[in-house]
Amino acid sequence: MNYSDIIRENCERHCSISWWPKFAFHYTDITNAVSVLNIGYLYSRVNAEKMKIMQNNNASRQVIDMTKSEAAANVRFYFRPLTPTQYYNEGYKHTALRYDNDKDANVPIPIFFLFDLERLLKMPGTKFSEVAQSGYGSPLYSGVEAFSKLNFDKIYSCGFITKELVKYRHAELLYPNSFDINSCLKAVLCRNSIEKTTLMNLLKEKNITNYYKYKPFIKICREDMFFNNGLYVTECTYHDSKVSLSFSDSFLKKYYTERQMRKNRINELSSVSARVEFDWIGKKDIVVYHTETEFEIDYIRTKNVAFSNLPLIKEAKSLRIKLFFDDKLMCYFQQPFAEIELI
Repeated sequence: MNYSDIIRENCERHCSISWWPKFAFHYTDITNAVSVLNIGYLYSRVNAEKMKIMQNNNASRQVIDMTKSEAAANVRFYFRPLTPTQYYNEGYKHTALRYDNDKDANVPIPIFFLFDLERLLKMPGTKFSEVAQSGYGSPLYSGVEAFSKLNFDKIYSCGFITKELVKYRHAELLYPNSFDINSCLKAVLCRNSIEKTTLMNLLKEKNITNYYKYKPFIKICREDMFFNNGLYVTECTYHDSKVSLSFSDSFLKKYYTERQMRKNRINELSSVSARVEFDWIGKKDIVVYHTETEFEIDYIRTKNVAFSNLPLIKEAKSLRIKLFFDDKLMCYFQQPFAEIELI
């Protein structure tokens, strides 16, 4: 038996979502994702912090501090999406609802990098664990025989989660120091079209060459990847001098909010501080006019927002719109005034 045989069997017998076992998953915030695509490498937490390229921590500070330095010195992948950690930090979560009351335990715009699992497993230095490496770690293994003995029924389990399953759904793969994403990258997955546009605009602004290089990899995956239980932008439009912003208002967001409020003994949530920036862009991408507005959003009863009667600037070729929640970028949309799509 080889890796290919085991992966095929996992797809057929041990995972209800048959495509998951083909990939290794790296989950991060959009700001970190842009850095990864710009550099072409994933770095261990230790190296990323030394190089000052990690802009968003993703996990709780308490969990980070508890994690063994050996794990932090490796690039880390999951066997699957929809992990318990992702449940708590995916999407902008109100500061009163975050895991362990840690303001850093948040991934406002989540991005998944998908890599060919078989190729990653065959690389010298790759190790894996049956349960999570966070906290105080767990045994690491390598090789086909050890891989075949993992409890994939628990690792790829879906539905109701028990205390025991939590650690299995965090099963990991580790690669030392740094990882060339071009070695086996298969896709970069976003939650919706506006977040895909935000990622592509950020990358285009950062590195036009890599924008075209990775553009074919950047896709939308609406099912079996995201919990959709936080606050996020679902649409941004510009028409007749009016910008409209729509936000998530799903049952899953309401359920998560009510659950966390009960758990944390909270009766009310303060408003979320928001800021929208408008830049009118002229020739050679020069900003010819800028304005911004601060406002507040009700986290529980979130209503769509519109900005009317925006000025018409003669020299401008397009309008750039950026939305922030507590200084975290939530949307980057650019609309040409000519009837041409930017992306």
